[in-house]
Amino acid sequence: MKRLFLTAALLGLSSLSSADTPAEFCASDWPGDAEMRTYCENNQRQAMREFETLSGTIAATCGSEWLPDYEMALYCYRNQSAADQRLKMDAGDEVSEYCFNEWSGDHEMVEYCINNQRGARDRLADRYTAGDIAACEREWGIDYEMVEYCIEGGY
Repeated sequence: MKRLFLTAALLGLSSLSSADTPAEFCASDWPGDAEMRTYCENNQRQAMREFETLSGTIAATCGSEWLPDYEMALYCYRNQSAADQRLKMDAGDEVSEYCFNEWSGDHEMVEYCINNQRGARDRLADRYTAGDIAACEREWGIDYEMVEYCIEGGY
């Protein structure tokens, strides 16, 4: 079913089966609570209507990861798309390349990696000499967080 939806998401089509309806999803999450089940169904239906209008790789990835939970699939899509847009404005450098290679396809993690790696790179430059950095850099390359950890004795 998820494979079928993934294909449909890429094509911008809807392909729900009865096993993936918001009612069944919410019934399984809230079996003994009719009020929460109704609340869940309303939220899931609203998210489903919006999510079904989406297409592309991010929508397909989020659908594959989260469906039949449409709220989470939509949340994933919004966050991944926003991170993707911010990354498009990023001035590429060796850190960007490293993080894109490490976290290919997960835009939020690429962004997180870039921020952490650049922070570690800047701290290294401020606190240590090239000689202090060299041995750990040979071992860890441009994984600046690990270079920093290595220098601080954590290996």
